[in-house]
Amino acid sequence: MKSLLVLLNVFFFAGITYGQNNWKSYNNQPVKQMVNVQTDKKGEPNNNFKQVVDYYPNGYIKTVETSYGNKLDVTKHYIYENDELISIFEKQMSFTQEKPIYNIELVEETKNQYLPLKSEKLEIYDVTSEVAEGDKSTITYTYDQNDRLKSSFQLYQLTDNLSKGLIKKVKYDNKSFIAKTFLKDYDYVKDENDTTFNTIENDKYKTLDRNKIGVTEYQVKTKEDKDYYHISYSMYKEGNVNSDFEYLKIEDIYDFYLDDIIRKDNISDYTYQVIKNRVLDTTYTKSLITEDALQSEDWYVNKFYKDYITQELENNRLDNYITSTQDALVCADFFEKDELEELRMSAYQNCVEHKNYLAAEEFIKPLYDEAKIAYRSNPSEKNGKILGLTAKVFYLQNKNADGDHIMQECESYKSSLRGQASESMKDKIEYYKFNYFLAQVYAAKNDMNTTKKLLEENISYYDSLEDTYKESETFSTDYAKNKKMLVTLNTPSLQ
Repeated sequence: MKSLLVLLNVFFFAGITYGQNNWKSYNNQPVKQMVNVQTDKKGEPNNNFKQVVDYYPNGYIKTVETSYGNKLDVTKHYIYENDELISIFEKQMSFTQEKPIYNIELVEETKNQYLPLKSEKLEIYDVTSEVAEGDKSTITYTYDQNDRLKSSFQLYQLTDNLSKGLIKKVKYDNKSFIAKTFLKDYDYVKDENDTTFNTIENDKYKTLDRNKIGVTEYQVKTKEDKDYYHISYSMYKEGNVNSDFEYLKIEDIYDFYLDDIIRKDNISDYTYQVIKNRVLDTTYTKSLITEDALQSEDWYVNKFYKDYITQELENNRLDNYITSTQDALVCADFFEKDELEELRMSAYQNCVEHKNYLAAEEFIKPLYDEAKIAYRSNPSEKNGKILGLTAKVFYLQNKNADGDHIMQECESYKSSLRGQASESMKDKIEYYKFNYFLAQVYAAKNDMNTTKKLLEENISYYDSLEDTYKESETFSTDYAKNKKMLVTLNTPSLQ
């Protein structure tokens, strides 16, 4: 990502600085928006580059949206406090990324309050926890007497021994437009006192057309080719120039930030509105914008869904409970594997309890697909039970053939347990616990003969145990479950 930005960023920075620094000369008619697009020689847009800059009425930059064709999209939000630039919050998205990357430039010193002189850039930044997982760099800027950018120097201290530098320089013509830009990208190895130059770019700019606002068409000559650009402007109305306005705050950009986090395009509208309302509710103690509740986005999304799912279930809103769980599973990368399994199993059990067997089947299917493969090399109790629960929900839908096919593997696992059960009491207890589990599955099939047979087998074993074991809590629980189920089956009035 960094190498791509190195090649694309020089025009971006130089162009924006030029624009911002000249609004004051437009006779109290500042530009509202500037749109810059790359074109062919005839002036037709070619979709390789587009930049939209929105300004405040005082000429300060509000947002910059830059698209480099199908390579990279970058959005920058300029954050001010008491009329002074304090940070630049950046979102990057390339076609190779599954989710956006956020960076922030923390401005330490300014010139005339709105121009950064020195800043620290934090990459792969989590705005809620204020932690950066990527590289950190320092950036220093210099300007001429007209507040035009002359140069910037960005330094990455990657290790104690290795640093990376990006040097950008801008020269202007006699009409204050860019004449030349220069970029140098290098690595420096301290121990070897050696510098490697990765990229050196010299670009020449030529004005093709201009109006009283500024340049409208220009050409950039690179080493490889000539690129053409067209700029259009929209102006603030005179009455809006001196009107009161408020600067963006970090919390103001949570809408786009939130949409990225919670996968807006992939979840239900209902869940999206619940999340949005929760986030924007400053009275909620775990709101993203509550100072004492700043946690990582992973923590927040994870906790939101757990709270939300529990709430819908407690309120007996099964449809919303199913929807919320499905949406949580869409955001799988915010959960640990065991948490996802727990979500699915809980949803399965609650759907079975409420007789929504089709939804139960959908929730357990991914677990079944995984267990079916794992079972062949690891016939564990966990995998065996997942297979049995899948068979159960098939039986409850009268899909007996599908259920019987799965039960063949469950019976195979039971046979393997029986072979182990001669060695220890622990193994024997495990066998009879699984036997009870299978009895519940066959009951769902309405195969009462098999169900009773399994329960009677279990009770016979428990009756044969020594009195010392019968005094244990484990025995009492297991014996009582089997006895109760058998009595219920033998007593029609209790069913």
